[in-house]
Amino acid sequence: MSPGRAQALPVLLAAAGLLVAACGSQTAAQAADEADEAVVPSLQASGHRLALSCSGCHGGASEAIPDLYTLEPGEMQSRLLAYKTDADGTTVMHRLMRGYSDEEIAALSAYFAPDGEEE
Repeated sequence: MSPGRAQALPVLLAAAGLLVAACGSQTAAQAADEADEAVVPSLQASGHRLALSCSGCHGGASEAIPDLYTLEPGEMQSRLLAYKTDADGTTVMHRLMRGYSDEEIAALSAYFAPDGEEE
């Protein structure tokens, strides 16, 4: 590449960047917000997705492990949050709930609500 072309390359790249920025109708913040919305599923879809991991143990085949469809959403949410915040808890549920956000716990509670009752 000749010296004249090498000097022109940064100028052309800067001009192209300005052109792209001028043509875009969104700000960077708006684009980031839209990307976040596309990644974060709705509460119902999130609950359904998260519930798939619960069915392995809570399928109703054992009396020792509760059937999640029988708990009211508020009761379930408070139990799950207790598992999450119990510093001394060492059961599987304690370990699992520490990996969930409060919003994901709310989504699970709403998903398992009897007869679709959501709080």
